[in-house]
Amino acid sequence: MVSLRERMKSVLIIGLFLTALLLMQWVLYDDLFASDIDSSDIEINSTKLSAYISPQSYFVSFGGISYTRVYDVTLQDRIWSEIRPVVLNSFKRYDSMEIITRESYIEAFSDESMLLRMPMELTVAEFYSLFSSDVVDASVSKITPFEYLLNGNDLGRIYIYDRKADQYYMMSGDVQIHDVGALVKIVKQSPYIEYRKISTRFSLESTVDENYDQMNYELIPFQYSYVVPKVRFRNEIEFMDGELIGDIQNISGSVFGNRMDFVKRLKDANGSTILMYGYGDKVLTLSPSGEVLYHKRFDAALSSNFDFKEAFSIAAGKIENFGLYPSGIYLADYEFENGTDTTHVFYFGYRVNNYSLAETSPDSFPIRVEIKGNQVVNVYKDIKQQTELIEVEEMDRLYSIDECISNNFLEVSVYYLQDNNIYDSALDNIEYYFPVRSEITRIDMRYSIEGQSGSALMVPTWQVVISGRTYLFNAYTGTLIKTYR
Repeated sequence: MVSLRERMKSVLIIGLFLTALLLMQWVLYDDLFASDIDSSDIEINSTKLSAYISPQSYFVSFGGISYTRVYDVTLQDRIWSEIRPVVLNSFKRYDSMEIITRESYIEAFSDESMLLRMPMELTVAEFYSLFSSDVVDASVSKITPFEYLLNGNDLGRIYIYDRKADQYYMMSGDVQIHDVGALVKIVKQSPYIEYRKISTRFSLESTVDENYDQMNYELIPFQYSYVVPKVRFRNEIEFMDGELIGDIQNISGSVFGNRMDFVKRLKDANGSTILMYGYGDKVLTLSPSGEVLYHKRFDAALSSNFDFKEAFSIAAGKIENFGLYPSGIYLADYEFENGTDTTHVFYFGYRVNNYSLAETSPDSFPIRVEIKGNQVVNVYKDIKQQTELIEVEEMDRLYSIDECISNNFLEVSVYYLQDNNIYDSALDNIEYYFPVRSEITRIDMRYSIEGQSGSALMVPTWQVVISGRTYLFNAYTGTLIKTYR
């Protein structure tokens, strides 16, 4: 007969075996339990949304044919802080709004005036919601301002250009009185590069026929007394001897929380390090070239649809708590797709040495955040930290826009003909010289990366839009870096 002691031993051994088996299953199938200790799914809302919304192009007219563009960030901040209340107030307290002609708009700019161009277009309702809880009138809520123009002689008016609708508006009445004249005087006292309107610079009114745009008020640099320096930089995340360096803990912590026990570390064939939770439920990829990519599997069961402001709040909150936060960051573009689960995509840009990074493709922004329903499902970051400014002493000026186009006229003209469906087998440089320049609709000084990893630098680049096509010209050499449409 088996003793009581022997029975107790048997029960204890069986209990220990079952416990060991349970613990083994826990380790092998950690995915089933990891979510219980992972707190990173709680999205953080940003409380400073209005800080991401500001013009990135400031144009000042001194009257007549004298113009300039403001690159001084401190001065830009002052201009925007003084003009922003006028813009916001005009949407609530206007007496009349009328559609005006492009000629009237340009005439207003030709006086002593200030024109502010937004990096992307939001409706008045979306824009206003980031600054106030009030609701704007339905008659203006759908307008999508791309430019705001204030004339020094019309203190009670504001002019708006809606690029999407290709419509110009003049709002007047009980709007906040502005003092553009005082701001223009401040700009006059600071160093600046002199500009001319394209139509004035090339005398387009007398050199092209009426089929071409003769009222081109885009500003083109006329003199170059300042050479923009090169920038030496380093990536946010770098690899040294195969090991990651940088603010890894901050990034991984925002994705996986404080516990990394159940996170698998993999190595990709291209040298990237991949941190994965579960079966791809969350994936963080750190690339040797500096990109940081985050993907989270969408959970429809926990989803609820967000409007623009709500989605923007968690998109900005993710960036603010996701590793390096660059200075001069701003909302550069926005996409929205309505469906069973709404999808919002926010593109952010930032500045290096007061200049934004060049866009090497239509959506090549350094930061991209995708919101599906109420969840951050994708993040892309490629942040460069400025380490040194490199002055080029042997240069006394940058290549001009005209020189860049002339040096690459064969490529530019072929694309121009293609984009405008012109079939001309006998390409004539003189015939298309002025038409090409009359179709310039945007000029920006940007930075683009030149060279390979380890020796790469940021070089000043003219980003020029001609007939809807973007050209990137190296401002040091005048060569064409890239073009896209």
